[in-house]
Amino acid sequence: MTRSPGSHLSADEIDACLIGVPTPEIQRHLDQCSQCLEQVKIDREIAELVAALPLTSPAADFADRVMARVVVPDPFAIRSLQATRRRLFSTPRSFAAAAGFALFLLGSMAGSVVWSLSHQETLAALGSWLFAQGGQAVWLGVQGLASNLLEQPWYGGLKSLADNPGRLAVFSALGSFAYLSGLIALRRLLAAPTQQVAHAGL
Repeated sequence: MTRSPGSHLSADEIDACLIGVPTPEIQRHLDQCSQCLEQVKIDREIAELVAALPLTSPAADFADRVMARVVVPDPFAIRSLQATRRRLFSTPRSFAAAAGFALFLLGSMAGSVVWSLSHQETLAALGSWLFAQGGQAVWLGVQGLASNLLEQPWYGGLKSLADNPGRLAVFSALGSFAYLSGLIALRRLLAAPTQQVAHAGL
């Protein structure tokens, strides 16, 4: 790699100088560039100071003390329900909000029951209308599917095949034979080999 004039050493090249012997090109650059030489000296001094620091290790009970402070929430535990209940009843405002929501829910359910009992004829008519509309939609779908099937180019051949019982029996026998042959071939493929293959354990 040729260095452009006036460029300095990169961080990787300086690290290479600290790790081992620099390449001849880097050494020529250090002989000519005082700024890069000073940077290499500073980095070498820092590396030596870091290497001279004493090795420290955590205390023996460090992991136990850390894990004792770790709290893993369990949303399905009973204590989470108890915490939610305490949060709801902790202040009068939260208690009022919870009570208002419960009253609204019970009132809605009671109103729905009362309306349903007083409008049974309306509900029955609505149910009949929905049932009729659903049946009509299903019938229209069946008609569309049947008309689409009749317009297919292969429908004529299939109909002529169904009109001839002998030809239908022959094609049914051939289809059954092909199906059984496929099942037998699949069973032979899935069966475990009776003889050990050479180098199978490698």
